[in-house]
Amino acid sequence: MIEFRCFRNDDPPKLADAWRSADLGPSAMQPMTSALLESGVFSKPYFDREGLFVAVEDGRVVGFAHAAFGPNADHSAIDTSVGTTLLVVVVPHAEQERIGADLLDRCENYLRRRGATSLLGGGSAEMRSFYLGLYGGADLPGILDSSPGMQAVFRDTGYADGERICVLRRPLAGFRPPVNRLQLAIRRSTTLRVIDEPARRTWWEAATTTGIALRRYELRGTGEALLGTASFWDMQPLAAAWGVSATGLIHVGIEGDRRRQGLAHYLVAEALHDLAQEGVTLAETHVSETNGPAMHLFTKLGFEITEHGTLFRKS
Repeated sequence: MIEFRCFRNDDPPKLADAWRSADLGPSAMQPMTSALLESGVFSKPYFDREGLFVAVEDGRVVGFAHAAFGPNADHSAIDTSVGTTLLVVVVPHAEQERIGADLLDRCENYLRRRGATSLLGGGSAEMRSFYLGLYGGADLPGILDSSPGMQAVFRDTGYADGERICVLRRPLAGFRPPVNRLQLAIRRSTTLRVIDEPARRTWWEAATTTGIALRRYELRGTGEALLGTASFWDMQPLAAAWGVSATGLIHVGIEGDRRRQGLAHYLVAEALHDLAQEGVTLAETHVSETNGPAMHLFTKLGFEITEHGTLFRKS
């Protein structure tokens, strides 16, 4: 008989076992350990044991699902109006479909009790409350196509396909920034600063990136005016399983009216060159399929789509 309950303090080793047994695809951390789950999940200040549901059979965890929330408008606290079930992990089992559906149903009920009026399936750049570096690669990409069993759980329980997220990668061996008149003009009029382990700018950024090695590139102009920033993180140990040294680009921002002047292209290219000089061999970033400007930027820089994920929605 399968029992469903909330997370208990003695669960981490059993959850790690379930993760290792489930077919989550190549962008899931393997081998999973209790220590990795502690770092990426349980240590977060907003972790709520009542949002993590566990399916147990004869003392063995055969599945778990985790419901959570994203930040409010100024990234100073949790906003419970929109909730998501980040992952539904089920080991190979004769009742696999029922286990997944029951776990997801409990997550939905939890989110509604907390005040959610909109339900999602999967994480994203906005909803990366947990599992950064444990599932999905550079960021949370909804549910990846390489996790078809997990996608089926959401589709079979009434979720519709929403935003499609592209996983883009670029090998960095021999990378050189493009040289043209615009890029040379930007180089002459700006300064690029590299900041390792920068002060986190918001409570949400601190909560979601503490424990990973973060590097921020700042592009500054006349009078040290901030023109833009790009944030990368060291994707080890996830990338070690791929046999590469990888960096994840999780944010690019150009200030105000300086957009569409070639600054983002220059900033990202210079950052990639700097990382390549330090021995990083692969860069990955995630972009919504509908974000035309970002797709254009990364295509120009030689990134290629290697995977897709879906952010599910339920009305």
